[in-house]
Amino acid sequence: MPRQPGLIRAAAAMLLALCGVPAAAQSCDPMIEADAESGVLDLHLRFPCAPYAPLEIRYGPLHLSEETGAQGAVRVSLPVLALDVPMTAEIGGETLEVGIPDDAEPGGFLWIVPESLQPGLLPVAGFPISAQPLPELAAYGQGAGPDHLDLEVTQANCGRKLSFAMLRSGWAAPRPVTLDLPGCDMAGTILRLPVPAQ
Repeated sequence: MPRQPGLIRAAAAMLLALCGVPAAAQSCDPMIEADAESGVLDLHLRFPCAPYAPLEIRYGPLHLSEETGAQGAVRVSLPVLALDVPMTAEIGGETLEVGIPDDAEPGGFLWIVPESLQPGLLPVAGFPISAQPLPELAAYGQGAGPDHLDLEVTQANCGRKLSFAMLRSGWAAPRPVTLDLPGCDMAGTILRLPVPAQ
């Protein structure tokens, strides 16, 4: 049977495709998705060509340091602020604007920025890129949020000074808080810290 070079070349091309030879370069365009429900914003960012890259998210008074995952993606939940408050994401020296859904309704939140000791009053926000304490954030949607926070005296914080700034939705500016924690003989004690509504 005579050879058929055209068929041989076609079969070779198909074999190379099946072996994973890329037909086109991967797109590095970022993907940004933001969905809001009941005052809470679900933010999904993906940077296909930037795996394990530091990422800075700024949203009004909130500033989070994050790191993308193996696929260059990161997911963050944030309270919805006023619709005229801008949000940006900075990665690799590039700053991108993040759009908030037009129908998003502002929600309640508590935001804590510690100085040198992690308060442990709210869930930590961001990725531990350095040895510095992380900000703490709780979004309460359209609820009022708590009127107090409970702080446990532990062997790690006993006898130390705890300083942080606290911001609540509805406040004009963060408020400084400084506490001299009891000695280590009081480890296990729960301190109740009031959170003013106004």
